[in-house]
Amino acid sequence: MTTRKKHSTTFEELKAKVLASPEARAAYNESQKTWKLREFLIQARERAGFTQTDLAAQLDVSPSNISRIENNPDHANIKTIFKYLDACNADVDFVIPGNK
Repeated sequence: MTTRKKHSTTFEELKAKVLASPEARAAYNESQKTWKLREFLIQARERAGFTQTDLAAQLDVSPSNISRIENNPDHANIKTIFKYLDACNADVDFVIPGNK
């Protein structure tokens, strides 16, 4: 009977190794932006007290469209994002780093 050797590499070490490549780092950073937008949309909907079905009815679209927007916000039209946020009574402030 053979025993498996446990890995001694931590997640953070593995992540650092993988992200050492500029291409991988750029892809990771891009995915982080998408993730933040996704979280922002869901948080706006939930703070408004809407389920996906409620918001879909508000926007006169199917619940699957709301799910699609939340899961892939980088594929949604900016006007669609603004309509979504308006229905949730949420505002967006755009900030350029370094400007006050």
